[in-house]
Amino acid sequence: MPSYCKAVKLRYIRFCCLQQSVDCIPFFRESLMVTRRRSMAFILLTALLISILGSARTFAQPTELQYGISNNVDTLDPNVTTFSSVGTIMLHVFAPLVYQQPLGTFHPGLATEWTVNEDATEYVFTLRQDATFHDGTPVNAEAVKFTFDRIANPETASQLGVSLLGPYAESEVLDEFTIAVRFRAPYAPFLNSVSTPYLAPSSPTAIQSLGADYGQVTVVGAGPFQIESYTPQSEVVLARNEAFNWGSEAVFGMTGPANLSRITFRIIQEPATRLAALESGEVQFIDNVPQLDVARLREDPAFTVIQIEQPGHGYSLMMNFEKPPTDELAVRQAIAMSIDKQGLIDVVFNGFGTPGCSPLTKVMFGYDPASCDYLPFDRVRAGQILDEAGWIDSDGDGVRDRDGVPLQIQHWYRSDSPLNVAIATVLEADLATVGIDLVLNGAAQAGYFDAVRSGQHNTQGWWDTWTDPDGLRVLFDSSRANGGTNRNRYRSEQMDALLNAASGTADPSARAEFYAQIQRLAAEDAIMVYLNDPYLLYASVSNLTGVTYLGGGNLPNFYAASFN
Repeated sequence: MPSYCKAVKLRYIRFCCLQQSVDCIPFFRESLMVTRRRSMAFILLTALLISILGSARTFAQPTELQYGISNNVDTLDPNVTTFSSVGTIMLHVFAPLVYQQPLGTFHPGLATEWTVNEDATEYVFTLRQDATFHDGTPVNAEAVKFTFDRIANPETASQLGVSLLGPYAESEVLDEFTIAVRFRAPYAPFLNSVSTPYLAPSSPTAIQSLGADYGQVTVVGAGPFQIESYTPQSEVVLARNEAFNWGSEAVFGMTGPANLSRITFRIIQEPATRLAALESGEVQFIDNVPQLDVARLREDPAFTVIQIEQPGHGYSLMMNFEKPPTDELAVRQAIAMSIDKQGLIDVVFNGFGTPGCSPLTKVMFGYDPASCDYLPFDRVRAGQILDEAGWIDSDGDGVRDRDGVPLQIQHWYRSDSPLNVAIATVLEADLATVGIDLVLNGAAQAGYFDAVRSGQHNTQGWWDTWTDPDGLRVLFDSSRANGGTNRNRYRSEQMDALLNAASGTADPSARAEFYAQIQRLAAEDAIMVYLNDPYLLYASVSNLTGVTYLGGGNLPNFYAASFN
């Protein structure tokens, strides 16, 4: 064989052999076979690598979500809690009777159908027959009755749940999967109430067996996730409920087990720390995005920012009607008119929000813009009101007094909440401009609740999220005024009658008129100061999809969420 042929590159062999000798043909065939084998091996290897890398990429998709949540947890029990943050977590652990999405539109949850009598005093729910709690207890009519009766029992000390239960009278088990819920008076908002986590059915077996540990160690619901662990002040870890098969196709687009295998709710109250955790990859979702950082995050393709006008009740100031000097109308009016709400929004919220003037935020059904005509920002008039009431600065120390008693307001706030600290600092400066001494009493969660539930405060902050104006019952109902959610300790037969009339009316225009009257009465009595109707601000990594914002945006839900 010519040595030349052996030396040349393969692609030149055919030319070489034709030019030199047919002796090259065996070499050409042999070389071609080797080359084909090598090519085939290369193709197979390439295919294998693509398959491996593709599989690795598939398996590498995270199935665990870390959520940096801004508020703490007072209890794991949604039927008892005061905190909306508990509702956010527990709507994954518990399943409601119905879902509401969007506001005013209801879909089957644990209940497949329901009927309401003409005067809204009786609701009959037909339940699914395949749902179970995480401990295997059936979700049946007895379990629903047990849950409602427990919430209504004063010994349970329910906060949000008992308010949402309204004028509850009784529940009757009609058969294993049918229950009638009855009320002492018409109660039109009940479907809204049972769409929240606060009235979601709980396992009777778990509550009875765990006793005092229920809510403090764990809870047992029928949702797509179950409690894996709870570390107070730190985190709540949820694991996927593999048996879950009763999701709402209409709301989530799926019914079976969740896409995510685990969700960890990390309690990170300090805003900068929470944001840093998102940007460093420690968490993939946060709420209450620091307003100063929203524009920067929006410019970063690695993150997505969600902004929603908050329904319910904005940031506000409750004023105690039983503790001097906020038991005086003049003092309450002066406090309300002395606060520069826009200035507070600019300083504390970086301009996100609008000045509040009603116990309903502006996106709520029933909101009455005429509420803004009452108690405007007017420090001159605030001073005149105090002068007329005999509160003057007799000794020139900058603080008004009367009969030798200084005009001091005991303000209680949670010192473990940077937002509450910032609001308190601004309020202190604002009230000082008219001679009111706002005394700041900061306490961690437990001490704070002990103080405000026992009425030691003149003022305290409030913020709440609900989707029906019947939530005003939380703030103004006399039955909630003794250690309950009505920490204004405001009692008014007229207000109670209006609340009951509004909740007992199905006609939207008639309901709206009742709520307009409620807002006018609240303004005339100067019950609260409405500071900011805020935006809900969430941020996530950009490859997180399928998040469902329930409750008008108040309740981000990750049942259908996944990472792309």
